[in-house]
Amino acid sequence: MNIEKLKEFQINLSKRLNLKDRINPKEIRFVAGVDLTYTNIWTNPTIGIACIVVYDLEKEKEIEVVFETAKVFFPYIPTFLAFRELPLIRKASRRLTNKVDVFMLDGMGIIHPRKMGIAAHFGIVEDRVSIGVAKSHLTGEYKMPENFDRATTKLYVNSEFSGYVLRSKKNTKPIFVSPGNNISIESSLEITLKCLKKYKIPEPTRLAHNYLQQKRRELLNS
Repeated sequence: MNIEKLKEFQINLSKRLNLKDRINPKEIRFVAGVDLTYTNIWTNPTIGIACIVVYDLEKEKEIEVVFETAKVFFPYIPTFLAFRELPLIRKASRRLTNKVDVFMLDGMGIIHPRKMGIAAHFGIVEDRVSIGVAKSHLTGEYKMPENFDRATTKLYVNSEFSGYVLRSKKNTKPIFVSPGNNISIESSLEITLKCLKKYKIPEPTRLAHNYLQQKRRELLNS
């Protein structure tokens, strides 16, 4: 594994980013929440489990759930998460039978040193509309949002506006929203806000996370 070559790959891939809206955010109905977990995150190789939940914003319910499970050999290295997780996620996405307007990944979009978080990487190689919604800070400068529901502040990477810090619920830590590909920063936030229900994280990725925990328990107990 050559880290410098991986960086070069990400930089070249970032040149293909499209941060303009391919679809009107007001017309988006089907959002695919994407998440991934492992049977043991501390071992390498380990078994990875990807889950995608297609969520119908109009009817406020899930309409499809798919899983993909396989051995993962690429280690966890900050800012190179796509190389570890995308093979499973891409396989899972090809099993979907329902229409998807936008993919929402549990991870970064362009909030990344080379604008190539997992959501951006996925959106480019699959040529899909994608958004990154991450639960923890990776890079960039921002002011903490005020302590009320749906408060936001802008986040800058190398002085460039790259996404939003969103306190989805009062008295909770913020989440980090940025475009992956084929969508603007503003529309990424608009869609994320539409996906917020009773919980801190958007409903599509929350459902995917919950299914993963159940699947992981089943695998460990089998």
